Formats: sequence, C-alpha cells, structure tokens
Amino acid sequence: MNDFVLEIGFENVPASYLPPAIEQLSADARAMLARCRLVHGEVYTTATPRRLVLVVAGLADRQSQSEELVTGPPVARAFNPDGSPTPAAAGFARAQKVAVAGLDRVETPKGEYLAVRKRLPCARATEVLSQELPALVGVLKFPKTMKWEERGARFARPVRWILALYGKQVVRFSFAGVESARVTWGRPWMQPMRGAATAEVRSVTETRVYRARVESLGVILDHEERKQRIRELGAQAAAASRCGVVEDDDLLTELSFMLEDPRVLTGSFEAKYLDLPPEVIVVAMRSHQRYLALADHEGRLVPRFVTFTDGPVKGPDEVIRGNQRVLRARLEDAEFYWREDLKRGMDGMADELDRIVFVEGMGTIGQKWRRVLDVARTVNEGFKEKERVAEADLARAARLCKADLASTMIRDGKEFTALQGVIGAHYASACGEPAAVATAIREHYQPRAAGDPLPVGVLGRVLGVADRIDTLVGCFLAGMKPTGSQDPFALRRGANGAVRLAAEMPGLRLDALVESASAGYAAVLGDAELRARWIDRGVRADATEFVRGRVEAYLKDNDVPYDVAAAVIAVAWVEPGVALARARALAAMRGDRVFERLITGVKRVGNILPKERRRLATPWDAVTRAFEGATGARAFDATRFVDPAEHRLLDAVRRSVGEIPKLEEKSPFRGVLEALSRLADPIDAYFDAVLVNADDAGVRENRISFLGEVFGLFGRYADFQAIVEQGEPGAS
Repeated sequence: MNDFVLEIGFENVPASYLPPAIEQLSADARAMLARCRLVHGEVYTTATPRRLVLVVAGLADRQSQSEELVTGPPVARAFNPDGSPTPAAAGFARAQKVAVAGLDRVETPKGEYLAVRKRLPCARATEVLSQELPALVGVLKFPKTMKWEERGARFARPVRWILALYGKQVVRFSFAGVESARVTWGRPWMQPMRGAATAEVRSVTETRVYRARVESLGVILDHEERKQRIRELGAQAAAASRCGVVEDDDLLTELSFMLEDPRVLTGSFEAKYLDLPPEVIVVAMRSHQRYLALADHEGRLVPRFVTFTDGPVKGPDEVIRGNQRVLRARLEDAEFYWREDLKRGMDGMADELDRIVFVEGMGTIGQKWRRVLDVARTVNEGFKEKERVAEADLARAARLCKADLASTMIRDGKEFTALQGVIGAHYASACGEPAAVATAIREHYQPRAAGDPLPVGVLGRVLGVADRIDTLVGCFLAGMKPTGSQDPFALRRGANGAVRLAAEMPGLRLDALVESASAGYAAVLGDAELRARWIDRGVRADATEFVRGRVEAYLKDNDVPYDVAAAVIAVAWVEPGVALARARALAAMRGDRVFERLITGVKRVGNILPKERRRLATPWDAVTRAFEGATGARAFDATRFVDPAEHRLLDAVRRSVGEIPKLEEKSPFRGVLEALSRLADPIDAYFDAVLVNADDAGVRENRISFLGEVFGLFGRYADFQAIVEQGEPGAS
C-alpha cells in the first residue's frame, strides 16, 4: 500500500477553469477507483495556474477480490426431459470453460437460469492506473479547450509534463504525446520545451516527498493555503499603510488560482479620483487588474491599492509604476463617464430608453419600465393602505430604475456593466432624487444571487418582483423558454428572486402577477397576437409551470422534505410564504400519532372518491356552504344519514370549520393542523361503521358527496395524499 500522485503540468490556465476541474477530478478519480476495485484512503485534489494535482492516500497494491456472475440460458431450456444437457447448456459451459455439472442455478426476476461464478483477476494497481489514467485526464471539462499537437488531444491549455508516481514507481502512460515521469517543473513553463539549463525542475523520488519537492520551487501547492497567504500579505501591506483591505473573498479566490508564489506590492493613485463613487474605483481596480482596494478605519477608500506578482520580480518600482499608469487610465475613463452622464441627468438618460431594445421583437426598455410600473401598482394595491409606498415615489422609481442602461458608464465602460443599479443610485442621488427613489434603483436588482439579501425598502421589493416577472413573461412570449443548457436571460435566477420577494409579501399571488404582466405586452404585440401566443400557443401554461417549479425549488432550498413540498405546492404555490409556513408546520407534525392517523384517514377518503371529486385549494366559502349553509345548498343531505358515525363525523367537521377562521388569523399554521387532526378519530370510526359503496344508489351517492366535501376541507390546505407516512417506503 502506497500513496499515488498525479500532476498534470500545463501552460497557464484561466483561474475560473480550475475550481470546477478540481471538483471533477476528485469525483472522477473516486468513481474510477471504485470501479477498478482499488481500496484507498483520502482523495485530495488541488490546482495552481500551471498544474492540476491528484493525491490518493493509502492506495492498495492490487485490486480487491471479487466475483462476476455470468448468466446463461434458462434452466427450462437447458435440459432435456431425461435430464441431459441441451446444446444451449453445453455451449454455455464450453464458452465458460467449465463442465455442465459445475454450473450454478440462480433465481432472477425472469426465472431460474444457469450461471457460473468467475473470480475476477486482481491486477496490480500500477497496471490498472496505466490503463485508466489517459481517460481520467482526457475527460476533464473546461469552458474552452484547444488542440496543439497532431494527435488532436484537447485540454484547456497545452499539457507540458505529467508526473505519475505510486510510491517510488512511475506509473507509465501518455496523454497528448507527453509521457509520464517523476519530474515536476517550476517557473516558467516554457523552459522544459526549450531545454534551458537553468530551468526550475525537480525530480521526485517517491510520493512522500512530492509536496516538499514542489514547494522547494517556491510553489504553494494547496489552493486554500495560497488564498490564506494572499489574504495575510494583503493585510500586512495595508497595515503598513495604516489602513485595511476592502474585503473581497471572490477576488482572493481568483488570485489564488492565478498565483503559485504570491508576492505583494503596494501602489497609489491620485486622491482626486476619490470623488467618484467608491464602487467605481473598486471595480476599476478589480475587473482587469485584480488589485485589492484599501480603506481607512471608517471604511472610506484611500488612494492606495495592493497588487501581487507571481514570485519575485526584478525592478519592483517599475512594476508598481506600470500598475499605477494602467489604473490611472481606467479612472480617467470612469471620471469622464461620470461627468458626461451627470450632464444629461436622470431624465435625459431615461428618455433614451425608448431607443434601447429590451428583447428582439418585444419592444424597448422604455416600454418595459412602463409595464413594470403597471405591475408594481398591482402589487402595491394589494398591501394594506398604511403599508403602501407613495404613488409619486413608485412612478418616479419605475421611470428611473433602468435609466443607467443609457449611461456611458454602463454602455461604454465595459468593466462597469456589473454596476447596473448601483451606479444608477449614485446618479439619482447626485441629481437630487428622493432618497427612497435612489435606494429603490439600487435595491430592485437584489437579490442578484442565491445568497444575497433582499431589498430593505418596500419600494425596492415592489419594483424588484414586478421587474423580474415582466422579464420572465416577455422572454417566454418571445420563445426564449429556458432549457437544460440554455438560459441566456438568467430567467431561473430571476424567478428565484421573484419567489423570495413574493414570500415576504403576504397576499401576493404569483399566478395573478404573471397574468397582470402579460397584459402589458398588448402594446407591443397587439391584442390578437398576444392572445395567440399567451393562450393558444400555451405560453401562459409554460410560464406558470416554470414559476411553480421555482417555488418548489424554494421549498427544497429551505430543507422542506420532498413529499411535504409536493403536498403544499399542489394548493399553495401561488403564495410562496404561505407554502413555506404550511410545509414547515406539516414537517414538524410528522411522527405525531394523531396526525399520522389523520393522514391515513384522508388517504382513505381520497381513495374511495372518484378522481374528479378530490378537490384541492377549495375556497373557504365553498367549505362553509358545504357544512354550515342551508340544507338545499349542500351537495349532500344529512337527513339521509342512517349510522351514528356519519353524524359524529359531520358534527366534528362542523366544529373544526367553526374554529379554523380564528386559527387562520393567528400564526403559525400548526393550529389549523391540530384542529384538522382532531378529525382522526371520527374518520376512523366512520370507515369502521359505514359502508360507503352501499347497494342503494342514492345512499351511495350521498355518502360519496359528503366525503367529497370532507376531502375538500383538507384539500384547501394541502394534498395530504402526497405525504409519505412513517414506515412507508420513502418516508423521511
């Protein structure tokens, strides 16, 4: 048993390619080792800009012992009536090199078959690896690959060396014309090709000294260790300037995959640029130059930055001057954009939105903000009067929320496009817009990603959900429904954000919001074409189902069990907050004896009903009409009940119906579930005493109608039939 090390050396690979490659290499290596029956310990993967590394601890010398079951003909066709083997049996035995008498009989789902158990060979680990490693390397995926040699192998960048060691032994294989060896290289990568005598190269005698030999080249092998080193160097450089580093974990991660031997330098820029919005300065440093911004103890930017080199450099002062010169040019551009945009003002930029296309064939951004305003008004009107945002603020924020798309900062400053919304808020503040409007311009883009916080202000939330739903509906009408691999407008991410926002807006129904958003496209498509797409071609159904799927994902992201999610999605997906509250209450009561009996009872009710009588999402007025209304208004006639158990269940349901309205006013939903759970005993008693499918057709129909109304009460809150009971397959 020894450790195994694989190092693939290549020309510099883009930093973003490496984290996914690390994960894939780890997963593929584990799968390969399991398939090849090679017992092993910890599997470790890491990468630098010039190498991808796999280390397998405690890899067995040989494959583990195993048997293979080879099945032959069915026993029924293997022997004649006199017991002699048929040609089928004899041929199978001959092919497997055993006597017919040595064949086994095994039971399969298809019946009894002849079979032979063959002991698989236990090859040496080095032999197995030699065969498997070319494929392991060759299947690694990258956003873009290239060919550089006559064999046509593809990789992110040309492969220049391969180190493959099992203990002290080289594991022999080749990829892209490069033979594996025991040699690793340092900087620069081209020296192995040129054969320079001064090339940084190390021979690795055995796996246990691999890391030390690599680090003797000045390479910090582990990517997490490099990231921590970069963080420490940045903090030390900042402390020397009596300030701190502006936290940017993503940039530190990127730098960790750009550097093997990080060294720090500190530069400066003219203080006049601090008049620009701080995000502009940070982006100018980060986007192309990968500088870390610095700030004073109060969090204000200072005219200094930290940058890194890969290893020591000759003439660091000249390097710093070059970095400062590049940054100065970018800040000059940003200052020009800022001045020019302020000359036009927010209204000047907003007026230009009528000339910017939203989606091909779906109008302009100018038309979009007007639709967003209409949808936002619908959302706002659903709030209680004291919670609504001012109409003037809503109208102004809707008009200006996309104005920065017409700014030179966003339109022409390629590196500043990520500041959409952020720079718009700065422009709004500089132009004297109300604080609530400026904040909403920034916040309506939140959340930009899964872990981002929601807008703090109600105005930002209202605009945010309206904007996302409008975009989703417009793209679906344009035929841009996301597929497994295509989602160019990030509709999944946008819909996820809309669901999170809607969950914080009690009473807001996503189905109504989608319908409201579609109406605005009549101005672009015309009434007839809108109807043809929305109704006749099924876009409404597709868009609605898409949003429903995002609500289901939202519940799963909140750790709701799959069956509970299915139960509440069936009736409450249109209100994500309600769906989540119900799901959590249902999950919390799982295991409660009475509640589990109730689920069993509801399933018995549902199973005896025709499918069309199992109503879900029942309106409350339909429930009260069934159990509290006049006899003539009911679907069933209680005077025809003949068994006391029928009356007891009806009385119990009426009591629950009387309690529930007050319980619904209170939170949480658990109170409603407890009221429904009290029906478990009368439901059990009903089925013990009452024959639902009576011979008398009138009695049978009356009982079916009664149970249909009982099912409708439960179906108002969830599809309880979807819940897996304790002890059932799939119960969690």
